[in-house]
Amino acid sequence: MKSKRSCPVWALNLKRQMAKWFAWVPKIGRLLLKIMKWLHKQLNIVLREMKSNLKSLIIWTLALVFITAVASWEFEAFVGNDYLMDTLETFEALFQAMGIQITDLSTPEGFLSLESIYFYIPLAIYAGLLGSSIISKEERDKTAEYLFTLPVTRKKVIISKIVVAFLFNLLLNLAVILGALIVYTRFSPSEGFYSFLWHLSLGIFLIQLIFMSVGMLFAAIMKQYKKSGAAVLAYVMGSYLLFVLIGLTDKIDFIKYVTPFKYFEASEMLTGNIELKFVLITLGIVISSIIGLFVFYRRRDLYI
Repeated sequence: MKSKRSCPVWALNLKRQMAKWFAWVPKIGRLLLKIMKWLHKQLNIVLREMKSNLKSLIIWTLALVFITAVASWEFEAFVGNDYLMDTLETFEALFQAMGIQITDLSTPEGFLSLESIYFYIPLAIYAGLLGSSIISKEERDKTAEYLFTLPVTRKKVIISKIVVAFLFNLLLNLAVILGALIVYTRFSPSEGFYSFLWHLSLGIFLIQLIFMSVGMLFAAIMKQYKKSGAAVLAYVMGSYLLFVLIGLTDKIDFIKYVTPFKYFEASEMLTGNIELKFVLITLGIVISSIIGLFVFYRRRDLYI
């Protein structure tokens, strides 16, 4: 009689692990099916929000890409001109007062880090104003009564608005970074330029999420929807002014945790240094603001 060959131990362990993995397939399938059903139900509201905010997205995109192109023409005039480079470096104290660190301006990434203020502030303003307006839009346009007579809850409406705001902030961020990539490609940049753009995009997007979520929270808390936009704009500019003050003196460096502009500075993005503590603070602000949004909006009396 022939004896049965025993199966190797490693093969048995692999078989058990594969069985465990495949056991999750039906669960994952059911989860994906639920997500698809939810998206289908939410599609009308999502498309409605996308349509109403698309025009402003296009305007902001064209304006910021144009500014990026103008900055590249400035770089073309400066590069190779030692006199202009030396003149620009004499304003180092002024740039530091604005929170901008002077680096190697003869490289695209160095010059772009100098011009990064034209990325940080406009994208932060857009994120804050979009977060505020997308929540208060129903009261502003007198459509709250119509929207909430539909068979949808306030929770579903808010989730749809968050999805659209997140998507539009991401699209604007990618459009601006892609624009910078295209207009600076003619200077044959090094690998450091592409690494800088990647980290810059990520850092600015995290800042966008902060101002977007805070803007939503302001719109949910304030009884007069018109004041929420002004409040979030004041918050953005106040954060930047605080960022500038911290750059002027080391005595108040301890308050750097208050201003989001200090979390992911361009000088740090040049070296690819994204600190975990600032990522965690960002997540904490965004999550707490979104939770506050749901709490206050559910109790809010909508003016129609």
